[in-house]
Amino acid sequence: MKPRSHKVLSFIYTVTRDKSHFFFWMFLRFISAIFPLITIYQFSHIIKLIETKQSTSLILQSIIYIFIIRIIDNVLRLKSVTRLEHEIANISFDIHNFFLKSLKTETKEDRHSAVQAVRNFADASSVTLNLIKQPGIDSLVSFLFIPVILYALDFHTFVLTVAYIIIYFFVDYYTTQHYAYLKDILNYKTETYFAKLQESDDFELEQKSWTRHFNRLAHWGFTEWSLLQNLSVFFYAVIFIYLVALTTNGQRQLSDVVLVMGYVTQTQVFLNSFSSIHDSLTDMLVGLERLAKNQSVSVIALDDLI
Repeated sequence: MKPRSHKVLSFIYTVTRDKSHFFFWMFLRFISAIFPLITIYQFSHIIKLIETKQSTSLILQSIIYIFIIRIIDNVLRLKSVTRLEHEIANISFDIHNFFLKSLKTETKEDRHSAVQAVRNFADASSVTLNLIKQPGIDSLVSFLFIPVILYALDFHTFVLTVAYIIIYFFVDYYTTQHYAYLKDILNYKTETYFAKLQESDDFELEQKSWTRHFNRLAHWGFTEWSLLQNLSVFFYAVIFIYLVALTTNGQRQLSDVVLVMGYVTQTQVFLNSFSSIHDSLTDMLVGLERLAKNQSVSVIALDDLI
């Protein structure tokens, strides 16, 4: 994560009033995210029991264990997610209060523009925190545990997966730089459009300008995600072919393929999640920098974010 992204999250931490409840439910959400990784192993274990023709009672016992884990997962995940939604909504109000209580503008149009800038940042913060809540926490758990699990299961798969993660992050980092540039322009057009919308009926020019820049951002989003998804397909295919070859040669069992590919598939899920969170953090950073540049908002300095 980039240093400036850390500063944005630090800023959110500063303005949040009820930190203890937020982090308590985040911790429970982290615990709940571990259970799906256990379920992947349990499912593979059942396949192995079937392959080795174990007793029906032993297979049913293993299935019951899966149900128990899934129920615990559901209870912890749903409870923590719903409580975090409440806490994130309160953080949005904390952001509004922080910026708007001391807001002073000379004209109504300046105020509308400044309020829209605050809304852009608060909305981006809410989206990002909700993504971190789910599936971000799941992705963090996968990032911490999956490479270790793959290292224990198959070293070659571990090497391929680590290479996949490194290349993915490299591509995501550089594509997000251009995304940030386009998002900053779109935020400016959004502020201009809504300021004009509330002051005049003659807003057609601003509307056309906003639409043009939104299309540029959408087209870049397609390019960015196409690169990332095709990269994922390539490594998925390479690892799958490698495991099939080992299985054909009798070096691996079918249950091993199910187990390893289960964790490899989960790797793509958490990388996609990180990309979404990275884009949302970029939205937050762009929004906060626009607020720092706004002459009507004096509670934050641009120098603090550079």
